[in-house]
Amino acid sequence: MQHIETVAEVNQNGMITITLPANIRPGKHHILLVIDEALTEDNTQLVDHAPKLMQMAGRVSAFAAIDDPVAWQQQQRDEWRRHEDKS
Repeated sequence: MQHIETVAEVNQNGMITITLPANIRPGKHHILLVIDEALTEDNTQLVDHAPKLMQMAGRVSAFAAIDDPVAWQQQQRDEWRRHEDKS
């Protein structure tokens, strides 16, 4: 999995064009696109959302049942690797 953060220009047809790194193989990929607020001349820098995210620390119960977060994360990565090995 790769994380790419950039600023993109949306054209009149609602389309953007991006060039992916050379190591991305042709084929279907899961892509997550997050549309943040439109940038203006006064707001052209990428915003650090970490402080807002940290306000949620301890409030999200989705992972409350995980006793050992490190072991859980390793298990997730092992599953991803097994899935990648099959493709």
